[in-house]
Amino acid sequence: MFTHNQVIDSIQEGKKTFVNTFVADAKFKAELIKLIDSQTQAAKTSVEASLAIAQSLVKNSTDAFKNFVPASK
Repeated sequence: MFTHNQVIDSIQEGKKTFVNTFVADAKFKAELIKLIDSQTQAAKTSVEASLAIAQSLVKNSTDAFKNFVPASK
């Protein structure tokens, strides 16, 4: 199974391959690669933050549920 980082890296490597193949100007190519690298970091940070929020919500809602539902005997 893929992790989110592998999926993000695959997509971004595809972008880099496209840029390396079709952009002729070396200076413009370097700037595009820097942009893609920045996008990669931003995407990974965003996913990590979203996962942390989701995990926190699940943990807190599970704890809250335990407090409201009597234990089974």
